[in-house]
Amino acid sequence: MKKFHLTDHYALINFDASACDSEVKIVSSKPFETVLTQFVKRLRKDKHPLMTVLKGIRTTMILDAYRHLLIWNYDDVLKRNPGLVVLLRQRDAFYRFTESFYDYWRRIERFGVMAGHKAHAGQKAPDLIQTSDAFNSRVLYLYRTITQNILGHDFQVYRQLPAGVNANLILVPHRWSYAEDYASLQGVGFITHALTRPPFLIYSKSNTRSGLFTEIKENPMRTLAINKLHYIAYPVKIGPLLAFVYIHRDFLHHGIALANLFEPETYDNIKNRKPDLIYVYGIREDKYDCTWHHDTQEDVYVGFVSRKDQNDYFGYLKKMLLTLHNVYMIDKGRLPIHGAMVSVLLKNDETKNIVVIGDSGAGKSETLEALRLIGREYIKEMRIIFDDMGTFYYKGKQVVANGTEIGAFVRLDDLDAGYAYQEMDRAVFMNTDQINARVVLPVTLYDFIMKDHKVDLLLYANNYEETEAGVRFFEDIDEALKVFRKGQRFAKGTTSEEGLVKSYFANPFGPIQRKAQTEPLLEDYFKALYQQKTPVGELYTRLAVPGFEMDGPKHAARKLLALLTETPK
Repeated sequence: MKKFHLTDHYALINFDASACDSEVKIVSSKPFETVLTQFVKRLRKDKHPLMTVLKGIRTTMILDAYRHLLIWNYDDVLKRNPGLVVLLRQRDAFYRFTESFYDYWRRIERFGVMAGHKAHAGQKAPDLIQTSDAFNSRVLYLYRTITQNILGHDFQVYRQLPAGVNANLILVPHRWSYAEDYASLQGVGFITHALTRPPFLIYSKSNTRSGLFTEIKENPMRTLAINKLHYIAYPVKIGPLLAFVYIHRDFLHHGIALANLFEPETYDNIKNRKPDLIYVYGIREDKYDCTWHHDTQEDVYVGFVSRKDQNDYFGYLKKMLLTLHNVYMIDKGRLPIHGAMVSVLLKNDETKNIVVIGDSGAGKSETLEALRLIGREYIKEMRIIFDDMGTFYYKGKQVVANGTEIGAFVRLDDLDAGYAYQEMDRAVFMNTDQINARVVLPVTLYDFIMKDHKVDLLLYANNYEETEAGVRFFEDIDEALKVFRKGQRFAKGTTSEEGLVKSYFANPFGPIQRKAQTEPLLEDYFKALYQQKTPVGELYTRLAVPGFEMDGPKHAARKLLALLTETPK
């Protein structure tokens, strides 16, 4: 990997190859000059007023001034360097330029990488932290020294802003197969440890996902143009499955957010294992965009999404991984569930495990979050088993479930006011100034979601019907199957869909692609639930009913709480 890579949106620093161990080396480095040159080009392109005042000032002159101002005060630099007079006499403009340059650097997504070693992958974690903290301190010192010297006096308020890298990664090159089809993926650097510096804000080129992921019969791995130096791999656990996620550097910001959603796997636990799932996110070829293939010879499920701007959205990373997981589970006779599940411990020490099924924007997570807030008087604890996708399977003859994720990928607008910001130190925020602004939050623990959780209550999230019923139950299994199978909801703008839409079993991530296999599983598991006398019903969230975006889930939560505690409605 080269020393420094810069685009309009992000910078990637190889700390092992870059001289960042002093302020002088930073300001004298080629990467510093590259960022400054790009900033000046942006100002000229935008016809910024500063460029009129500083007309004729070359980038080399600005760099020279910065190097001197790191050591001497403004008047001394002016006396010692007559060649800088044309710049330094525009003191106010030069100060505003420098502040804008600093802000420009901080608006770019900034990532660092460091090399690890296979034999002791965990031993470099202290270096990861130290390098990141030291670089942050040096950039802050560089900015403050130069700007205060231009200003002519010290600041009275100092803000310890994240000025270095937003994230720093330790990478270990890893080979896991000698199969010819996967030769291009061998030796890519695997993330063994990651550091983030909150608040972590992502501004991607797209903020919705559209369409389905389609199965293809041939494996394109052998023909894909994979540049190993342009990809970083993250090994994560999707439920019980091991996934190797190869992320192109242009989409690296989503890869960092992945750590909030799925449990990262240690290098010691992957170095002698073949993955169950492989995902190459950011391929050059559009031909295989949003496709997946089951390699029966290697028994691995492989997904592909291209590097098009429209795919620069976290939903493409998350949902492809869940599609691969779900198809795998269906092939093994398990039923993937698109919904949310929580374990509710009541004050009387009774535990109820609630599953709410629904496609994106149905209000499942919002209602359960409202239950947590409203039910404080009656509930000791609520623990999330899954927030978006889980799996039904049998333990003996009983239907149980486990989860896939340790985090939640939710709309900011659908959270209780201020909740996401209470978790700012852990959250990853996405496109906060746009429709469908999102946050990725860690919400549960991997060991907990992987337990065999009994299903005590199963509900379908209805977000479009205007009724105060809150909850109704199906006595007839055929009626229940009809509602769950139809998967109807009013689209909330979380995808490209609009209006009242249907999706088979509310799950376009596996069951639709494996409908013939899913149908008998659906009937079999529902039959077992009814035999176990598990209540099956419909939850009216009204999330898509105008005026009830917040009150609808709260009302449904109150009805649900009454059922759980038998309190008056």
